[in-house]
Amino acid sequence: MVSLIDCGTPKLRQRFENVAEDLNGDDPAFVPPFPGGIAKYLAPNSAFQRCQGTIHPLLAVRDGQPVGRIAAIINRSHNALRGDTTGFFGFFESENDPATAEILFEAAAKILRREGLTTIRGPYNPSINDECGLLTDHFEIPPCNGLIWNPHFYPDLVAGWGLLPVCTLFVMTLPLHRVPESTRFARVVARVARNSRLKLRPMDLSRLDEELEIVREVYNATLERNWGFVPISMEDLLGAADDIKAIADPKLLLVAESDGQPAGVAITLPNFNEILIRVKNTPRWLRLPHIFWLMKTYRISSCRQVVLGVLPAYRDRGIHVWLIHEQFIRAQERYANATLGWMEESNTEILEHSALVGGEIQGAWKIFEKSLT
Repeated sequence: MVSLIDCGTPKLRQRFENVAEDLNGDDPAFVPPFPGGIAKYLAPNSAFQRCQGTIHPLLAVRDGQPVGRIAAIINRSHNALRGDTTGFFGFFESENDPATAEILFEAAAKILRREGLTTIRGPYNPSINDECGLLTDHFEIPPCNGLIWNPHFYPDLVAGWGLLPVCTLFVMTLPLHRVPESTRFARVVARVARNSRLKLRPMDLSRLDEELEIVREVYNATLERNWGFVPISMEDLLGAADDIKAIADPKLLLVAESDGQPAGVAITLPNFNEILIRVKNTPRWLRLPHIFWLMKTYRISSCRQVVLGVLPAYRDRGIHVWLIHEQFIRAQERYANATLGWMEESNTEILEHSALVGGEIQGAWKIFEKSLT
């Protein structure tokens, strides 16, 4: 018999974090989270719960052993912005049993209905500005950092409860080691570069707070037209500042300026999952020192384009192409492969530009939804 536990203590939140590895850790594509990386979202004082909403984490156990987990998520920022009554689920994991998945979804739905919400959507871990979507193909490929991985049977478990896909997110892979520079891109970049009012510079990590304010402005202005968009807060970005300083290469954190004013940004980060997957066989209590040792001794060979955007006032000037080109050239000096995205299926401009430099679709993630009325 499956029973549910409300994870309201630090010990239970850590147990909640470990469920994915308990269930799927033997899969070669599984990457363990950074220690404490999931539990931090669940704490009452997390940036999300202070500023945006509430997370209710639930653990499913049978005979004392975990068989699944889910979080019911109330995102006040989303509903205030859009004037709707949507609830969310996230951090979903389950054994390959529709009955267990149904127990988890029904429990999350009960919490959301109690809050007056009429729709359930997800997975979001915990928002659209974090990990989101359910992987629907290429389950054999370990994910790049910031992307959800799940076993092949999860889409069937989700669909079995009546959730339907409402949005598709694509990720493209770019084999930097064998893709030549696009002559078409080079011509456009040369034309843009001749505009003396434009310049490209790396971010200054010594004043990262100020630089992240530029990122926030561009990110929110760029994605406001996207399906399900919710503005990212400065507090969320500041929470990631230490992580960025620890792993980022400033040459791959780019700011485009026009007459000295920010016009766009492009952020590429090393694929830290290459390190995390190498600590799978390390006891959990030894993982942090093992991770820190690998950070000093292991050379990461791939990266992920996390943010690429241009402010509305500067669009149609070729800055998008310029940023993509510079990302490509600079990443090629250090990495063998790059992951681009995610990108919404409706964002045809970015998909086309990414394909021009040799990007190929690697996988699709879908967001699902169901009425609760």
